[in-house]
Amino acid sequence: MKLELSTVPPSVNTLWINKPNGRYKSKKGKIFEETARSELKKQFRRKPLDNGLKVHISLYFKDKRKRDIDNYNKAILDSMTKIIYEDDSQIEELNVKKLVGCGFNKVEIELEELK
Repeated sequence: MKLELSTVPPSVNTLWINKPNGRYKSKKGKIFEETARSELKKQFRRKPLDNGLKVHISLYFKDKRKRDIDNYNKAILDSMTKIIYEDDSQIEELNVKKLVGCGFNKVEIELEELK
């Protein structure tokens, strides 16, 4: 199954804000989550999957700025919870690919159910 998001998430470094009374999702994080969940709901109109999963994520960045590949997965995987799958603990295998200088930002997600 293939899914696509029209934007990349903020880096995990800017996804959360630490305050004296706790840790909160940043404005950028909230905007990404709302956008991603809306786009995912339009593409996946079934009950959330409940089997183990193999996930491949392709991150497309319009520019060639230096980015750590592991800073984007959390927001993507969390946005799929209760829409695509019940919980991201179902993911048994995760593969991530980063493509830079593409002229556009987007995320492609491929899921394979493991039975």
